Amino acid sequence: MYDLVMYDPLVELFGTWAGELCIGAILLRIGISLLFSSIIGCERSGKRHAAGLRTFIIVSLGGTVATLFDMYMIATLGVGFTFLSAAVVVGVAILSSNSILFSSKNQIKGLTTAAGLWTN
Repeated sequence: MYDLVMYDPLVELFGTWAGELCIGAILLRIGISLLFSSIIGCERSGKRHAAGLRTFIIVSLGGTVATLFDMYMIATLGVGFTFLSAAVVVGVAILSSNSILFSSKNQIKGLTTAAGLWTN
């Protein structure tokens, strides 16, 4: 099998405990995810865009929990890969593509919202 060594900046910042699957590390990762999505969401909702604070928090929380679940499955079952994170990316891509609207003036609306949701 392949031995993949992944770079984790949280481990360098906080120590080796941040790379383990303990309650503290899980809460740290969820907290950082919520912090960054809140910053983006506040900026978007301040400008009255379609995807605001709640939308970005929900999308970010869903992606973080799916990734943490994948990490848990890899650690406990020894499976080299799982598909939950990939399914979340595809689901968010479909969700974000539905937010693109064409106005009556042949202009595209919601493209930034779709891109923000997909990258979050």
